[in-house]
Amino acid sequence: MPKLRIEIAATDQIEAKRVQSVYQRGERVVTLDDEATDETWRAGYTPVGRPIFVGLTNGEPISYRFDVPVDTSAR
Repeated sequence: MPKLRIEIAATDQIEAKRVQSVYQRGERVVTLDDEATDETWRAGYTPVGRPIFVGLTNGEPISYRFDVPVDTSAR
């Protein structure tokens, strides 16, 4: 299934590490998942599954990375 990579800006390094640990424990941050889904819609794609947290960017400003499964079938 195709996935769209979405990056969402983090507030700061400390918050980003806290959020990363939440996802590593298998839990979710619903507001970030919703934001990734909304960003997928804004990009013109239809999300067909829950966003998957894949990590943090290394640069400044730091961002959260999500892969969102999308529907790419032509209508």
